[in-house]
Amino acid sequence: MEAWKRAAWGQLTVDEKRHAMQGVLKQLPAGFKWLRLERFERYGQSIETGVFVYEGSEYVYVPGDTVTLGRSEVHMYAEMSPVREAVIGPLLVQRQPASAGWYECPLDRLGPEEDEDVLEAIEEFRQGPHTSYEYSQYFRLERDGEQIVVFLFDDSESFEEWCESELPEGFTLPTEDEWEYLYGAGARTLFPWGDEIDETMRLRHVPGSSVANAEDPYPLELPNAFGLCFPGDPYKKELVLTPDGITGKGGDGGCNLHGGHGVALGYLPTATAFRDPYESELTWEDLLDCLVYRRVVRL
Repeated sequence: MEAWKRAAWGQLTVDEKRHAMQGVLKQLPAGFKWLRLERFERYGQSIETGVFVYEGSEYVYVPGDTVTLGRSEVHMYAEMSPVREAVIGPLLVQRQPASAGWYECPLDRLGPEEDEDVLEAIEEFRQGPHTSYEYSQYFRLERDGEQIVVFLFDDSESFEEWCESELPEGFTLPTEDEWEYLYGAGARTLFPWGDEIDETMRLRHVPGSSVANAEDPYPLELPNAFGLCFPGDPYKKELVLTPDGITGKGGDGGCNLHGGHGVALGYLPTATAFRDPYESELTWEDLLDCLVYRRVVRL
């Protein structure tokens, strides 16, 4: 039985899965620890799989599969990846994406001379009424109760330079094929949940979308059938590898939504196969501004 394949994995007993996860642990970079088996379910699909932890971040085991990806339809304001068959190998995947361009900086790391402008902005922000303030591609301030949280923009000048600090040995990024498989969890609909955006859902950047409780999570940000979380936000893109380099998936930087195209077209970039037709016009810094990323380990 080829247990790395999704169908075969689903037929294993709990003990067999636990044993398989001990074998996976031996293949991982130093620092990983085994946590548990957990069942995830979303949009009519489910899987019981292994959960690991590395430096405080959880990772899940995702069995591979032979899948059909892409879409043949052509939509206004959008391009889709072509229909194709792909063989996806098993992966260990970080559950939550992180910002690629912004990182939190403790206040005590700011120097009085080199960061003078940031410190002045913090004091002005502290006295003001706003909950957030951003100086484009430099620093961002967020109010957390009585505390001020500072984020600085990554100063890498290229993807290759960024990789040197963000991808330790043994880690990589998903390819576009892998990302579409992970995001869609095998669904052949336009979005992981179906072929349309439910405009009554609570959606980011959409005034008036239903909100039962301001603390409730946005539905598109909840874990999918693989236990993975995605931004579900057209203003964000997830960094993935392509044969020619890199691209961002899952959004368009907010181009459609900010451009007044309405909710349906504004959220079309969250479609599984969506490709931003204008991404080539962005510099690395502009792309980095809206990027998130997740590490994967190929097994």
